[in-house]
Amino acid sequence: MIQRISAAHLQQLSKEQEVKLRNQWIPQEGEYIFFSGQEEMIYYLGGVQKDRSLPLLTIGQMLAYIHKYEHSVCIDRQSNEWKITTSKHEVKAPELCDALWEATKSHL
Repeated sequence: MIQRISAAHLQQLSKEQEVKLRNQWIPQEGEYIFFSGQEEMIYYLGGVQKDRSLPLLTIGQMLAYIHKYEHSVCIDRQSNEWKITTSKHEVKAPELCDALWEATKSHL
């Protein structure tokens, strides 16, 4: 099971979505980030250039983000597919992380 999104996921975002994600992100020590077009790097106490970085969100971070905008989030596993249902959307994907990412993108 994939635990966090990858650089490829972030490359699906529009510039406006990147700005919204960056504005809502508070970098924390130990987080994985996508830095200035480079592959995943670990955030250290020395800081991060937030204007050139994006978070590689975990399953938990995506759930927390979706919960900010939705009163109810239903996660279901059917056959070989995860289904995320909210009041506004329903998304499906073979990986839970991918389904949560699709739901997260809909709020960016």
